[in-house]
Amino acid sequence: MSLRSRFYFALASSVIVIGLHMIAHTFYLYWIYKQIDIPMHMLGGLMSGLYVLVALRYFKLQESVRNVLLGVLFVGVAWEVLEIWYKVAEIHMGYWLNTGKDIVSDLVGGYLSLKLWKRLPEMK
Repeated sequence: MSLRSRFYFALASSVIVIGLHMIAHTFYLYWIYKQIDIPMHMLGGLMSGLYVLVALRYFKLQESVRNVLLGVLFVGVAWEVLEIWYKVAEIHMGYWLNTGKDIVSDLVGGYLSLKLWKRLPEMK
């Protein structure tokens, strides 16, 4: 699979994650099922990890677990900061625990992205 195809694969994952988010938001699933946040963050981490891997390959950097997880961590922390900035979330007693859970879920998704990436066929 060429780098361009891998980018389109990452883009397709974005469409899926955004579509699922729109459904969850429209039908209030985040409020009805509090734990739906976990698989959504895992999918977001998988999506972020795919983009990090595309960037690593494009810039000819090592596609390692460390580099992928650092990239996903950066995206996950930025996401949490934006939630506060745009008042999507409020800081309260359970905020830090929830944020920690979200970051761990992001990192699990990022790790899965590396496993998926390695299973994609290489172009010779």
